Amino acid sequence: MRFAVLVFLIACGGVRGGTKTDPKAKRGIEAAALPYSILDRSGHQVDRAAFWAAVTAARVICVGEDHPNPHHHWFQLEVMSEVAAHKPAKLALGMEMFQRPFQGVLDDFAAKRIDEGALISRSGWEERWGYDFGFYGPTIRKATGAGAALLALNAAKELTKKVVHKGLESLTPDEKKQMPELVLDDKAHRAWFDATMEDMGGAEAHGGNGKPDKDAPSQDRIYTAQVIWDESMADGAAKWSKANPNGLLVLLAGNGHCHDSAIVNRIKRRGVDKVISLRPVLDVEGRVAEAVAKPMNDYIVVLELPTDAKK
Repeated sequence: MRFAVLVFLIACGGVRGGTKTDPKAKRGIEAAALPYSILDRSGHQVDRAAFWAAVTAARVICVGEDHPNPHHHWFQLEVMSEVAAHKPAKLALGMEMFQRPFQGVLDDFAAKRIDEGALISRSGWEERWGYDFGFYGPTIRKATGAGAALLALNAAKELTKKVVHKGLESLTPDEKKQMPELVLDDKAHRAWFDATMEDMGGAEAHGGNGKPDKDAPSQDRIYTAQVIWDESMADGAAKWSKANPNGLLVLLAGNGHCHDSAIVNRIKRRGVDKVISLRPVLDVEGRVAEAVAKPMNDYIVVLELPTDAKK
């Protein structure tokens, strides 16, 4: 479905073209480790010790990803490892990858009442997320090994699917109760979304036969779904942070969600300060320059591929 392709790309930040990776990544995300350096939002390189001090002093750390990129997932594991070693009073791992109705399943897994197989099956991982669980398993295990809570942050796909095809007005009273507070008129966020959509051909982009897709949902409804995802994750993160004022939450989400006008400012709007975002970027094909030219994150993590892997 054209809509599914569009929202996948938007959530990933509108990544164009293939993702170059080190062949070692096929052996698991631990083998996808790369040397890295840190840039602040002005493009200045940051001392690594100062960077980690800022990370561990935060209340919420949003760590972005391009979903199929194992190097990005390795860096998320790196963040969780550093945070766990810091031993915050309370620790949580919040994830876009699990939808809110499955919070009980995550609770059971964190409490060791079920194993990974049951976690994957009962949360509908294959149908609702679909990426290799091996990208996420090491980080989840690191979190639970450190006593972290696991948070299912994403909206149920039944809600967003209905909104995309029928609009917010189609929701029943019970469905409306599941919705977080929505801000749909953020000019900076809408400008980012519209630019991303334009790069991909817009809501009425051509179908496989080269003709306009007349059945494509409207751009406004696709945008509403994007906001629902952002607000749902921000709402869940803010609620946990307020309930645990000395806690630290690591939040994993696509780069299209993990930036200033998306999740970050929506958490701050809910009264939580010290929210920072990290964007991992492979140092190939001008991607670092693009991230520096349009800063949307507190830190850019420059992942340095071996010379032979860049060819």
